[in-house]
Amino acid sequence: MDSIILHISDLHVSLDKKIGGESNPHDSYLDTSTDEEPSILFIDKFISTIKKDFLNFKIYLLITGDTSDRAEIKEFDYAFKFLNRIITELKIDKNNVLLIPGDHDLNRRSIENLLEKDENSSFEEVNIAKFENFKNFYFKLLNKKFDPNKIIFDTILVEDSIRLLGINSCTKLNLTNKLGNIPVQQFETEFKLTPKTHKFIACFHHNLTSNYENKNDGQWDSDNRQAILNKLLNLGIEYVFTGNEHTNGCKSLFLGEITTSDSGCLSSKKYDATFKVYNVLSSKDIVLKNNIYSLQETNGNDSKYEWDTRTNSTFKQPEEFIIFKNNPPKLEDEVIEIPQEGISLDAVKLNKTKETPLNIYSNKEFADVLYDKVKELNLFHSGHFHWSETSRAHNWIDTSKLIENNKDLSFTKNAIIDVIEKKQLEEKIDLIIGLGYEGNIISSKATIKFNKPYAFLPYSYRHDEHHEYENDLNYDNSSGKFKSILIVTDVVNDGRTIRKLINKRQNTFFKNVDKVYVISLFYTGESKLNNNILNFDFVKNLPNYDFENDEEVNNIEFYTIKSLKVEKCPYGSDFRETCLIVKDGLGCVNLFYDESKYLK
Repeated sequence: MDSIILHISDLHVSLDKKIGGESNPHDSYLDTSTDEEPSILFIDKFISTIKKDFLNFKIYLLITGDTSDRAEIKEFDYAFKFLNRIITELKIDKNNVLLIPGDHDLNRRSIENLLEKDENSSFEEVNIAKFENFKNFYFKLLNKKFDPNKIIFDTILVEDSIRLLGINSCTKLNLTNKLGNIPVQQFETEFKLTPKTHKFIACFHHNLTSNYENKNDGQWDSDNRQAILNKLLNLGIEYVFTGNEHTNGCKSLFLGEITTSDSGCLSSKKYDATFKVYNVLSSKDIVLKNNIYSLQETNGNDSKYEWDTRTNSTFKQPEEFIIFKNNPPKLEDEVIEIPQEGISLDAVKLNKTKETPLNIYSNKEFADVLYDKVKELNLFHSGHFHWSETSRAHNWIDTSKLIENNKDLSFTKNAIIDVIEKKQLEEKIDLIIGLGYEGNIISSKATIKFNKPYAFLPYSYRHDEHHEYENDLNYDNSSGKFKSILIVTDVVNDGRTIRKLINKRQNTFFKNVDKVYVISLFYTGESKLNNNILNFDFVKNLPNYDFENDEEVNNIEFYTIKSLKVEKCPYGSDFRETCLIVKDGLGCVNLFYDESKYLK
């Protein structure tokens, strides 16, 4: 059976009259009037839309807060009627309903009454008082208990693949504090007790960023926002579903590492009334199709309004959310050599190393996809490529194309993290260095996830393009504080650039470093993979190795995602006289450095 996640928020079921009988102006289509017909009509229009578009679908219902407007008992009584009608008519299993409290679902009069009796009431007692009405409504609707002092108070499993986390972002709210907050340590402790599945989506009320208001923090405690975003990323939670802002939207945080989806306000008369439906597509990958619905005012005699879908591109929202990618089809063997120009990649016989190296990283889930991207994006080029006087080759992998779109960029970042986790480096490293433009970008997620200090350094042949402060490590290591360093980069060949960085360019810093870990997307050298192949004691034994401008460094431990051999330029330092292509200009030579400073 096909299934959907029906995401609604901010119903704001409102009192039609204030306590005492005075009329209560409000902005909701749903209220507590004795004349229930307008509210029931609104609910029935909503139900008929879902039935029409998703007949016979299994429905998971997500409500991200502010079901009521003031958390009064009467509001919750009517909210029960409306939501129970939706659940019944759409045949939703109540075990598949995730009902989250919002800031309007806590009763502030109850806090005042409690503090009037005892000004020293505990944090836990305040939460019990302010959520009393919501707790009773919650039990009446779902026949489940609501614990006002838990952060992850409920979860639902969607199609055995996605677990929606019901998170209370209102536990810190009181008479003065109105900003969202999730106590990070308590959240992490409760998360560890949560049943594990493929992927988690965090669901809470407060928006982490703004689509309407001109402020980045949304309606969130600024310090806590940064801490909880880091924790979500650390736990591998990349999607957050929210409400609160009354604006249907979708935004990316942390350079696209976390995506937020806000359903908007379901029942606003004055502003934009919207909701979302996510089709669950899980035949291979786990994907949620992002459908946006809005209330269109027709003002006709027969109907004042109707629900209709919006075009995602117009409102700058993605068509789908890729929650999880299953393992790709596996190649039979490991590619260790790239063909010469003019020969199809697919026509090359793939070779497999017979002997198992002593210590390598191996994960075909990432290696195979990375190789597929080499072919699909046409990353491999043949010709003459010179990066410096000593770094020249007849092939080039254009890794810059891997960071041009969010999907490929996210993949490369996750590949780096997988190496760190598989080789258990997260507790060993004291500092991460992104080497080169690509290395700087693909290392960013690991830095955030593992909460490590970070620095960027350009490649040596790019020094002239950078400010002086960018060419130096801006960390003092005279005390030996940083004993183990991780360098992340896109491509490594014989490691000469890494050794020169350690022993020459940044010697003052690295002389107190015991271990240097290096992770790259590609290894393009000739050696059989092992974790020691970048050390000078290894390369000095390679046939015809050119020792000129090299450095003796032997504390490097190296891992790579994919080994793809490229053909190095066979000429020595006299290449300008011995290579006809360069000497006589018989073909294009691609220079990635300023050679003028080397020419007399």
